Amino acid sequence: MNKNSYNKVARRWTEKRKQSAVSKLVIDFADRVIAKGRILDIGCGTGIPISSYLSERGFFVTGIDFSEEMISMARLSGITNAQFVNRNFLDFETTGKFDGVIAWDSLWHFPKDKQRSIYPKIGNLLNQGGYLIFTHGNTDGEHFDSMFGESFYYSSLSKDTVLELLRENGFEIIYAYEDFVEKKSHRALVVLAQKIQ
Repeated sequence: MNKNSYNKVARRWTEKRKQSAVSKLVIDFADRVIAKGRILDIGCGTGIPISSYLSERGFFVTGIDFSEEMISMARLSGITNAQFVNRNFLDFETTGKFDGVIAWDSLWHFPKDKQRSIYPKIGNLLNQGGYLIFTHGNTDGEHFDSMFGESFYYSSLSKDTVLELLRENGFEIIYAYEDFVEKKSHRALVVLAQKIQ
């Protein structure tokens, strides 16, 4: 459902995202990642504004998204120092590792029964000392919502479960902000963690 919905709203979504500022928490994440490091952007959409910002900061960005339309637009966006791959994260494989992983407004689209598999996979993709930042729901459950007239599926685990899964997979929690509000945007949970083992 989500892939079809994002394909349908890709152009309207892009216009909306062009008006979006980069979060101060994304900037903080970029400040922590090793200079000229490799960053994986999970659910990158069209690459604007996050992949674009990270590229401008000198990072090499690999953006992945399951929407063909989003990736097509990302590839035409002129973002340098980046590659964009049409792939569901759960099917994504690579031989290299990353110095940072960002999943801004994407992990909550994964099926509820796949949520626990996200964290060991990300842990395996990160170099030791690398950083992960992501947004998420903060309660256990799943629901549907709409955007631009199309339906979207969302799911999440509880905050405590997410943090425990991170610790089990070698992460140290740097912060976990609930009900994070920035300008007109709100996110139930934003987590920054570092791979320490």
